[in-house]
Amino acid sequence: MQLYLFIFFFFILCLLIINSILKKLNISLDKEIKGEKHKSLLRSNASIPLSGTFYFLPISLVIFFNIDIMIVIFCSLFFLLGLAADLKIITSYKTRLILQFLFFTVLFFLIKDVTIDTRISFINDLMNKDLVRVLLCTFFFMVLINGFNLIDGTNCLCSLNFLIITIFIFLLSKKLNINYMDDEIIILGISIFIFVLLNFFGKNFLGDGATYGVGFILGYVLLNISLIDNNISPYFIANLLWFPAFENLFSIIRRNISKKNNYLPDNDHLHHLIFKFYKKNFFKKNNFLLSSIIGISINLILFLINFVGYSYYNNTNIQVMLILSGIILYLLSYYFLKKKLG
Repeated sequence: MQLYLFIFFFFILCLLIINSILKKLNISLDKEIKGEKHKSLLRSNASIPLSGTFYFLPISLVIFFNIDIMIVIFCSLFFLLGLAADLKIITSYKTRLILQFLFFTVLFFLIKDVTIDTRISFINDLMNKDLVRVLLCTFFFMVLINGFNLIDGTNCLCSLNFLIITIFIFLLSKKLNINYMDDEIIILGISIFIFVLLNFFGKNFLGDGATYGVGFILGYVLLNISLIDNNISPYFIANLLWFPAFENLFSIIRRNISKKNNYLPDNDHLHHLIFKFYKKNFFKKNNFLLSSIIGISINLILFLINFVGYSYYNNTNIQVMLILSGIILYLLSYYFLKKKLG
């Protein structure tokens, strides 16, 4: 316990120092450029550091180095790819997608035992073909990490979702005596909790690097846990991850329908609509507080769905019902808000 307490205060100090250095050097700040008008909706101050990569990358390297070198190598690549976007070195979203595709295909060609159990026989049979397995795993992870990036538009929405997922990873591991990286998951959870605290007050943001890197780590750990114990329904894993993944897929569909550019950010995500609705009707000032309240509120609903799923972690039917319920709630909320906002 004393060790974890020391780690807690050490991480706070590290994050405060990182934030201070980035602001002093005027680098990796949340600045709006052409094509990123979505930023101005939720915040007008362009001096908030995108400190996620600088904070989480060293932590990830240290805690996972002796566990799985592949996690270390490839999560580093995703952290750095996102950091290049945060620093405006890579501004093309298409370029990022191409690099993500290359990274994931190489990873899954190197790691032969990583697969996705769908509980659907003919799809699982297709997974026996290496190329199909690689492409499906690549698709899953690309949807996931880009989904996390899309929901990182409101204080605490992505960072708190990371924390909730980490908590359920730890609880599931303990419940089933899997003992899969328990100490490492605790340390990662502490680091995310600290980031959430400062994110709530708008002191720092994850940035593309952290959404890619931490999103990859959590997805990879969950996939491995599901392969360790067959009693775990793969749809419980989907239950934990459905929100960012669906946000990504839904955004692609609605942009295609409205003939908008699929690669440019917009202000039509669910959290943006909630923000505009409450800003118009209730909150006239204090964008940061409203942003944080929205992030926490959405995650509270997700937590309840995840908790029920955790209680029935081995029941695929209940998991599917929970995921469908969440998607229906998302769609009803989206179209209600869209109609109210005109």
